[in-house]
Amino acid sequence: MSSAYDSLFASVHALRAVKKMQRKERSLRNPTSLFGSTSRTVDSDPNESSALLSSNSEHGQESTFGTIIQIVFGKSVSIFLLLIPFAFMARYMAWGDTWVFWINFFVMIPLASILGDFTEEVAAHTNQVIGGLVNATFGNAVEVVVAIQALLANQIRVVQASMIGSIFSNLLLVLGCCFFFGGIKHPEQSFNGTAATANMTLLLLSSMAFVLPTPFAEYYEISDEHVLMISRTAAIFLMTMYAQLLLFQLKTHSFLFDEEGDEVPGMPLSIATFGLLLTTLLITVFSDMLVESIDGFTESSGISPTFVGLIILPIVGNAVEHITAITVAMKNKMDLAMGVAIGSCTQISLFVVPLTVLVGWACNKDMTLNFPHFEIILYFLSVVTVAVALTNSNSNWLLGSLLVETYFLVALGFFFEDVRKF
Repeated sequence: MSSAYDSLFASVHALRAVKKMQRKERSLRNPTSLFGSTSRTVDSDPNESSALLSSNSEHGQESTFGTIIQIVFGKSVSIFLLLIPFAFMARYMAWGDTWVFWINFFVMIPLASILGDFTEEVAAHTNQVIGGLVNATFGNAVEVVVAIQALLANQIRVVQASMIGSIFSNLLLVLGCCFFFGGIKHPEQSFNGTAATANMTLLLLSSMAFVLPTPFAEYYEISDEHVLMISRTAAIFLMTMYAQLLLFQLKTHSFLFDEEGDEVPGMPLSIATFGLLLTTLLITVFSDMLVESIDGFTESSGISPTFVGLIILPIVGNAVEHITAITVAMKNKMDLAMGVAIGSCTQISLFVVPLTVLVGWACNKDMTLNFPHFEIILYFLSVVTVAVALTNSNSNWLLGSLLVETYFLVALGFFFEDVRKF
């Protein structure tokens, strides 16, 4: 179990390392330091010293403005921010639910990336404990916000599908793309097989509570009330496990996970916090419009709510992070790429899933972990498939292609799934 703990936190640090890599790329495009670029020692008169301080202040303001510009407009997906006025027009000028859904879907992609960047900026102003808690809280904020909005709209099926869909997306699509595109550039790539195996073991252990109510509800024919109780109790245990893991990493055994070097913030804490809260508010607004349009979109398009939650919505929260994982795989940094792919699955199963169940309990919504049998079977088959694929600690483009094709087979099955509404 010790290796499982180590591998989980290696995955958590891999997620943070990807974000740091993105911050470094922004700093290269915006080279002016927050504290100015002057390194002179001054033994001169007060006027020269005052001029130097003024120069540093001006450089700091330029750096802050430059960092904000890079965060908001510095990525290829930032072009979708131009759709923001059209999102409101589609909603309030009755363009139809299909337009509302797709416009808000594309608007959410750059907002998710911006939220992650501001989260890192806030964390850079704090110590390791507070920074870790900030990353843990806001690292999956988009998934949490969308899930809660859907939950409040009584879209229980969409919430369940989006949770398990995020795991499918990371395990099969993202990991497969990392193997495939990395394998095209490098004939064979290697990774830490022990960490990968321990990660999959930990994912299986945490997923026991994730799927526990389904077979019990079917075999023993227990009532919905008891299914709710099993789900809520399992959610409490999962959240307790996650809290213990955070305590282990951030407090009692933080010396095992100390990172070299201190991060230099790209902006003041007040601006980073304001940006974080503003972006969260915007995500709440647009996710609300997105969720409201799901029923009309599925009726007009013929796509099932399960397919929307399982295949389409997981793209929103992690598109940029997934692209970065594939990029680092092409640079032959496979441990980092796999940490992002598999580590995200563990965070979702330990934190996001139980949180939605507990929020549903607080809001008197019957959010359970009682999934349709078809989804549970495919879930376990996917985990086993990936576990077998990782046994020899090597990857190539063929292995990646097989995982991606497996994902599309799963997506095909869910496209035609028709389950009862809750």
